[in-house]
Amino acid sequence: MKTGKILVAGLALLLVLGVNVFAGGGGQQSGGGQLTLRVLTHRTDRHQDGFLAKLVEPFEKANNCKVVFESYTDYSGNVATMMNTKNYGDVLGIIASIKQEDLGNFFEPLGSYADLNKKYNWADNKMYNNTVYGIAMNGNVSGGITYNKKVWAQAGITTLPKTPEAFLAALQQIKDRVPNVIPLYTNYNANWTIGQWNGLALSVSGNPNYNNELMINKKNIFEPDSAYYKVNKLLYDVYRQPALHELDPMTTDWEGSKPAINNGQIATMVMGSWAVSQFQAEGPNPQDIGYMPAPFNTNGKQYATSGADYNLGVNKNSDAAHKELGKKFVVWFAEESGWAQAEKLVPTLKGAAMPDWLEAFNGVELFTETTAPDALIGVWDAINKESAVNLGGDESGNYQFQIADAAFTGKPFSAVEAIFAAQNARWNATRDANDKLKAYRP
Repeated sequence: MKTGKILVAGLALLLVLGVNVFAGGGGQQSGGGQLTLRVLTHRTDRHQDGFLAKLVEPFEKANNCKVVFESYTDYSGNVATMMNTKNYGDVLGIIASIKQEDLGNFFEPLGSYADLNKKYNWADNKMYNNTVYGIAMNGNVSGGITYNKKVWAQAGITTLPKTPEAFLAALQQIKDRVPNVIPLYTNYNANWTIGQWNGLALSVSGNPNYNNELMINKKNIFEPDSAYYKVNKLLYDVYRQPALHELDPMTTDWEGSKPAINNGQIATMVMGSWAVSQFQAEGPNPQDIGYMPAPFNTNGKQYATSGADYNLGVNKNSDAAHKELGKKFVVWFAEESGWAQAEKLVPTLKGAAMPDWLEAFNGVELFTETTAPDALIGVWDAINKESAVNLGGDESGNYQFQIADAAFTGKPFSAVEAIFAAQNARWNATRDANDKLKAYRP
């Protein structure tokens, strides 16, 4: 999912597709006045199996156009390279590296937050100065873990764990009672997968304003008993016990893990809810794939966050006709395509039915992360990047890989606490030097 490609390869692909790589947004005029809309997507699986092409047929018919998808395994990397030019499709999922204040430099405004928030969940996700530049393809539930329900039942686990200790005990019970199954598959070799653990942190906190408060109140990210501390300690506790994960984490296979969890060869993976539909589709046992809340609680109550997946935006460099068609496509995708329902994802359109795989979240309080104050939009991301702490975990060599190394090599938890201390220092120094945060604080 995160393997890199160079710009030449990306341009070569566009040439194969017959796209003029020197055009503004890359849109084309087909014969008979029919427009061709270029849509960039991270969903290589649904592009390659023809699902996306089939999905957009009603849109093409209603608007007398052709929608051409381009998918990339390293979506963020390829799109970041393409955005150094004006040629990055007509519609695309907005990558995380684009700062909120820069959205208007690359994307067309889609409407005001006041208006779009009435219709869509997460309307503030790609917003600046109350102008929305992207509408979510769908949403996900963070703070959860994918698992094979049949395997957990075979191990005799009747109650899902609500504490880290209970989670570790459940994994050991799977190892003891279903020995041919991998209790938890780290997918360590894929690199980006380790960052999924931090997707649990906000839910563990139970506080929608948690990250803003860490930043504004100048708290340590890895204070003992903080959400990021708890999550990464559990990562260490799992990784340091060879019986609880695959034999050789250095040779894991992301694509191969999908049918393996479907077939009951893997019991558990720490992934966002976006992975549920992919695991269900990769074998004959979709009914066995479940999603459980993170094994943490506050005074006995569990929490989970919901948030947007990629937000579809419209390239401001496309010509007027393609920009108009692109806006229609973004709205249609959210409201009429049926994408979220077909993929069993959380829908963007407010009031739409939720997927049935969220049954384990009955009694769990769902919340959406609070947007930072306008004056601090993009500050968290800037501190995260400039400090190189990278709480997302997508870059090799960051602190989560150091934790994993400590676990795999049998180092005591004191080694992890030293890693935490170093990251606190890096984060705090960058935070304290941030001019926007200085101006915001009295």
